[in-house]
Amino acid sequence: MPERIVVSFRGTAALSQPGSTDAVVPVHGRAAAPRPRAAAPPSRHRAAPHDTAAAARGEESYLTRALALKKRAEALGATLCAWSAQTFSFEFTPEDIEEAVLLAALAAEDASVHPDARFAAGIAQGEMTYVGEAGRFTALSWGQPLLVAVTLARVAPPGDVLLDPALPAVLSGELMTLGLHRGVDGARRVRGLRLDAQQPLRRQVVESVARLCTPPLVGRDAELAELAVPPGGLAIVRAEPGAGGSRLLLELLRLLSPSQSAFVAPVGASREPFGALRRALARAAHRADRARARAPALPDRLRPALARILDGEGVEPWTAAEVLAAWLAPADARFGLLAVDDAAEVDAASLEAIAIALEMGAGLRAVVRLGRADPLPAPLTAITPAATVTLGPLAAPSAQDLVRRLLDGCIDEAAARRWAARAPALPLALRELLCEALESGALRWIGRSVAPRRRSAGRGRPARTMTGAELAAPAASRPIEGRLRLLSVGPRTILTALATLGGDASDAAIDALCDGTGAPKVASVEAALLGAGWAFRPEPGWLKLSSRTLRDTLLAAVPPGERAAWHLAAARVVEDHAGALGLADAAWHAARAGDRRSAADLAARAARAAGDALLESAAAELLAFADEQETARDHRLDEAPDSVSSQPPTYRTPIEVVGDAPEPPGALSEEELADLEARRAAAESAGRRRGSTMPAGANSAGSSRGAVAGQAPWPDDRRAGLPDDTPAELTDATALGAGAIGMEGELPPGDAPGDPLAKTSESPVLSTNDIAVRLAELARQALVQGDLRSLERLVGELRRTGERDGLVERMSGLIALGRGAKDDALRRLRIAAEAEAEPAQRARALLAHGVALAAAGRAEGALLEALSALARAREADDRRGEQACARFLARLAAAAGHEDAARTWARVARAAGAAQPS
Repeated sequence: MPERIVVSFRGTAALSQPGSTDAVVPVHGRAAAPRPRAAAPPSRHRAAPHDTAAAARGEESYLTRALALKKRAEALGATLCAWSAQTFSFEFTPEDIEEAVLLAALAAEDASVHPDARFAAGIAQGEMTYVGEAGRFTALSWGQPLLVAVTLARVAPPGDVLLDPALPAVLSGELMTLGLHRGVDGARRVRGLRLDAQQPLRRQVVESVARLCTPPLVGRDAELAELAVPPGGLAIVRAEPGAGGSRLLLELLRLLSPSQSAFVAPVGASREPFGALRRALARAAHRADRARARAPALPDRLRPALARILDGEGVEPWTAAEVLAAWLAPADARFGLLAVDDAAEVDAASLEAIAIALEMGAGLRAVVRLGRADPLPAPLTAITPAATVTLGPLAAPSAQDLVRRLLDGCIDEAAARRWAARAPALPLALRELLCEALESGALRWIGRSVAPRRRSAGRGRPARTMTGAELAAPAASRPIEGRLRLLSVGPRTILTALATLGGDASDAAIDALCDGTGAPKVASVEAALLGAGWAFRPEPGWLKLSSRTLRDTLLAAVPPGERAAWHLAAARVVEDHAGALGLADAAWHAARAGDRRSAADLAARAARAAGDALLESAAAELLAFADEQETARDHRLDEAPDSVSSQPPTYRTPIEVVGDAPEPPGALSEEELADLEARRAAAESAGRRRGSTMPAGANSAGSSRGAVAGQAPWPDDRRAGLPDDTPAELTDATALGAGAIGMEGELPPGDAPGDPLAKTSESPVLSTNDIAVRLAELARQALVQGDLRSLERLVGELRRTGERDGLVERMSGLIALGRGAKDDALRRLRIAAEAEAEPAQRARALLAHGVALAAAGRAEGALLEALSALARAREADDRRGEQACARFLARLAAAAGHEDAARTWARVARAAGAAQPS
């Protein structure tokens, strides 16, 4: 029995024929049965008194209007399922809920028909049973939805559409209603929700938020007058979140009409030295281009410094201050103006450059916005403020005026007064309250009229007592939370990604952070986000949240168990999209995710860049941060989880599901396990002959078990170059688990007692290439034994030599795979596999990527990569590579249960081994 949406209509043609049986009107009382009435009930539309019969003579007959409605229903894809003397019904598929509602709403709001003669309608949904077909658009059927819909239509007043409260679209909030209607049909008491026929769909309601205006600054004239900043002076604006401090700075830039201006705001995690100054100068240049005005002409000696700042490489503070002063130099008797928003969160290097520029005496003026209790940042304490202004709540008349202006004057004074009293008199809180009221349906904006959807809307107090945390939160956070609950998963995920990146990020970075979550691309939801006021475009290709209160609310709404995954993914994205100094933000995200190894490495790289730019304070802070993370990592290494995903979760998927990769496609057979154990025993014996490469107190068997189970997921985020020559034995990995990755072949003789790095450092006559060869040999031996700790140290030393970049990259990927960080391993090995290289090198990279894919449970991808690697090995006439690829394919086939294919690939491997030159 198919499920259908049933729309039933009841005609009122009998209004023009009072003596007919069609004039029976349901009685809204305790009577068990309807009783006839001589006259029609008073119209709820309060139409002017008129002669009903005369009005009916000018209208179409009941049958003519019903047939016209039938044609319209057929055009919308409906099927006639029932017809009686007073009612007729159509059925739609469940996916056609909008068409069903549209049909009912058009009939109820038909302006060509007198209000008392319009159709009444009822809508219900459920399973229907066919009882016969009478034509192309007619299929007689019966079911509970038909009974409910007809009953609702019988009790509905003319021009009303009643919805079954159990209708799925009602339960999901997709349809807008005007309250409950009660009636009696025979002995049955009936309740239905009245559809808002003018705005039936929630998406129509949400679109009305885009009609909100951006009014002029309201109620802040006195504060603007006090901000008289002399050249070289500093003014301070103190405002709590949502009080309009950012808007006041923008209005000041407009009123003072400076020669040049720059708007400095926090960037990302505010850890990047000169991050705020870099973004401000880049956007100032963009505004100049957009306005077809010439950007300030800098002296030739400062142009390279500006380029380094914009590239994220940095310069010394004094040079940055000279660039800023030259950019905002006076022109045409006007002085430059610098606005600093949320100065407490701006990075110290940017503030230091601003302070130096103010002290140069170049006529630069600055206005700094702080919280009401925030101290003046240390770099600015040496400057005496010329003026200080504090923004408080708006006066009641100003709050009411702001409400009216936001709604374009479409709300009356009484309603404006009611809604202005619903929130603290702060501009952001009032705007978000109106947005929530429009999106939830409490306010209805039709044409030039804004009115409450119900008489009770906007009245009364909150239903519960607010907690201390809620009272301490910004006033706008509660309506923002209410709006977020109404937002669909995709746009909300994009907003969460944007908030994680600091609230101001490029589309490419947001899309990269959302990759794998199922969220749409930014471009596909841009119109909805901008129209609803969630974000705006500060420049092409960039998205910025409308307020920092929104950013904080979004971050607070992320479940605690999912925050680490968001930060870990953000660290990867920032590393890929930021400059050298921007790695400081990536380090902060990695630390928040618990990935202390990556945090230490990223912070050290950012510190080197800061040192190269002569940013001594920033370099010292970053080195201290790196040391702190490295020290903390040593204490927490054994307590880390087995696997961490580099992708943030969706709101539909628990973090436990997203963070763990699927299990491998199959298990090793007993013969393969025996072969693996034999090779491990041989490797251990060889190690004992040469001297153990394990740390003191460790044993190879324990290390192998640790590699299988997965150690702490500390992915190595350091970049490496393109693949280079690598030992052929590396390509003979089993790829059915991180602990099963091994190599075959003879290891060169050597002696490495104790520390595996000893032989690489005690002989000063070894060349760099000799050291690299020795390190590669020791790394292979550590990988065979499953000693990931020693392997990490060896790969780090090998990276410092600058040799064997391809081997370093593949080893790093295998280390990440052994640690359980499968996403990071796949990323590294995929990059190596896609790089241009000689066929032999490409074969090794492709096979290593296949290893990681198999370990992550992606057997099909592993098969394709292994076949590609086999083709490259044969192209290079690399018999050892061909043998390794064939062995890997044999293991894949065996794991998938294809024994014949496994035996065939094993024969190919033996043939390739036999053909190797002696």
